[in-house]
Amino acid sequence: MTDLGRAIPAATTTSEIDWSAQHCGVHQAHVSELVRLMPDLAALIATFPGDANRFTWDVKVHMLMPRMFPCIPNWHRDFIPRESGVQRPELASDAEIWMWLSGPPLTEFRNGFVRAKQWFRFTPKDEHRGTPSGDFCWRGFIRAVDSEFMPPKIGDNLRRHSQVYLDSENYMW
Repeated sequence: MTDLGRAIPAATTTSEIDWSAQHCGVHQAHVSELVRLMPDLAALIATFPGDANRFTWDVKVHMLMPRMFPCIPNWHRDFIPRESGVQRPELASDAEIWMWLSGPPLTEFRNGFVRAKQWFRFTPKDEHRGTPSGDFCWRGFIRAVDSEFMPPKIGDNLRRHSQVYLDSENYMW
């Protein structure tokens, strides 16, 4: 299990980012493409605690209503190899992954919640889950993955949509 105590506060004023004015995000981009497509994030990305050029970047922007999940609500791991459609967690990598959240709803790891507006390090071996929104809100999520593990995608990196997950037993429109 990763040392989840590696939360590093971002040294910039992130409250100035208007998430409602952003693209849906970027998908598997090099940092230069991320900053080109979403220039409002440049100051925040400059606070990244490592060499941003060594990572592949994902950004997701969600418009949420109460009880919507911005990510998978069940316990899971990222980037787990599959064989014949079955996840093989014992084959998981120790690749370095970082995440940053603009605010709630927060991601929960087995030993606690990620804090908003801080860079947080984990690996594919760390189980986590999404939590539901308690409010009407915009949420920005940034993930950086070691580019030796997942190289940037060549071509169009602009994210066209961001999905949400719903609890069909309790969701009302």
